[in-house]
Amino acid sequence: MLNALVNNTNELGFKLRARLRPYYKNPLFIFLVKVYFRHIIGWIRKFVPLYGISAIVSITYRCQCTCVHCGAGLFRQNKDEELKPEEILNLIDEIGRLGAAAIHFFGGEPLLVPELAQYVKRAKKKRLLASVDTNGLLLDEKKVLELKEAGIDIIRVSIDSPTPSEHDKLRGVPGVFEKGIEGLKFCKKHGLNCAMSLVATSENLANGDLEKLIALAGSMGVRVRILASIATGKWLEKKNTALDKAGIEKLRSLLNEDVCWETEFLNSSVIPFWCNSLIRNKFDVSAYGDVQACCYLPITYGNIRKEPIADILKKMWRSELFESRREHYDCPMNDPAFRTTYGNLMKSEIDKQSPAASSCRK
Repeated sequence: MLNALVNNTNELGFKLRARLRPYYKNPLFIFLVKVYFRHIIGWIRKFVPLYGISAIVSITYRCQCTCVHCGAGLFRQNKDEELKPEEILNLIDEIGRLGAAAIHFFGGEPLLVPELAQYVKRAKKKRLLASVDTNGLLLDEKKVLELKEAGIDIIRVSIDSPTPSEHDKLRGVPGVFEKGIEGLKFCKKHGLNCAMSLVATSENLANGDLEKLIALAGSMGVRVRILASIATGKWLEKKNTALDKAGIEKLRSLLNEDVCWETEFLNSSVIPFWCNSLIRNKFDVSAYGDVQACCYLPITYGNIRKEPIADILKKMWRSELFESRREHYDCPMNDPAFRTTYGNLMKSEIDKQSPAASSCRK
């Protein structure tokens, strides 16, 4: 009875989003959303531990691309150590039982995993919203139809430049731009909800490339999800990665009903940015079962192969990292003080998951 009520409430929330968009800019609406996430939802989760939460599950770190900005680019790609299909299916069952609202299949490149459609079907059986992020190389018409039949709710394709040759260069694969755009067109052809996923950098904000990408998506009738650049992965040591105040203002000026910054709710210049991880609205599971606040914040609190996920999340959300950052409005990885405080811990996690570490264990 309780599970049915939770599932109905989660599904209603997603359905109401479209109708609530006209109110996203309203100060009262923003205040009520903040109260909901800071106070009300915490009370609900005393009874339903994962109520309203999204799980980001990296089902592999393998990928055909070698993107210069990859957030997972420092992690090992070892198929033998990845979560097995039965482990991922059990994870989907468990987060569904605990009241989660959504599961997002991530990577690496999720379309390299033959069981992806099976995972989507199980997620829909558990009444979870299901989405996938892809580079588009394998997103042909057959794959689109397979995912549609499985019940996928949204497919996001990453595009880094409006210039095909530049996009291909950034991703290290000739033809990846054409495949990504073609994949989005197949999604539109077959009535699948899809979006173009972009990364806002100081460079593409200054040279106009981000605006050109938004225009390209608009010409295709495709919505846009923007991620701001983060000092993580291959960009962990890159200087001046985070957008400055002028860059953020420029990014905000580009937001509208069809262009959001990370979450659908953040589609206006007047809406504050909230780190979804730090407000306890999402968590990540690595390709090897490690539970983390975010795939871009490599600090592990436990592994689902050794502990129940509910126990790991309880431990994570009670940690100093979360308790001291309840009002954090930016990605903590872009905060030099944060990286100084947690640098050694993150380095040990990255070293543990790096290709070199993997080869040493063989």
